[in-house]
Amino acid sequence: MFRTRSSRRVLAALGGAAMIAGVGTTAPALASQYHAVLSGSNVSQGGDPDGWGRFRFRLDDTLNTLCGDLEVRSLGQVTSAKLYHGDMAVMDIDLPGPRDNDSDDCDTIGDTLVDDIQANPGNYSVVITTAEFPNGALRGEIGPGEGADG
Repeated sequence: MFRTRSSRRVLAALGGAAMIAGVGTTAPALASQYHAVLSGSNVSQGGDPDGWGRFRFRLDDTLNTLCGDLEVRSLGQVTSAKLYHGDMAVMDIDLPGPRDNDSDDCDTIGDTLVDDIQANPGNYSVVITTAEFPNGALRGEIGPGEGADG
């Protein structure tokens, strides 16, 4: 098909330019990393003053998944962990175990939610509840950052 030397050079130059421009390499756009630092002082009804936590996660735009790592400290037994958009819960997060206070999980969440989190991470937060703090023990807003290994 490309039998002449000059046509092969043109093709090689176009291929090199496409690689430099990122055509055909969508990996950076496929996975985005976020985090939230969780604190009782972020809960409007007054959360756990001693508790601490963090939620690191990665969004995969091709698989429409959220892979997260939730860790909490100095809390009673966690009864729920949820991702919120404003005041509405949009997803349950796997609860940390009683022994290590940590959870790693991947969930399929759908293209619309993945796209909206990527476009507006500050509109999302994580809320952790316990029996002692049923209206919220810890809360933190989502921001860009290191993702989870999950």
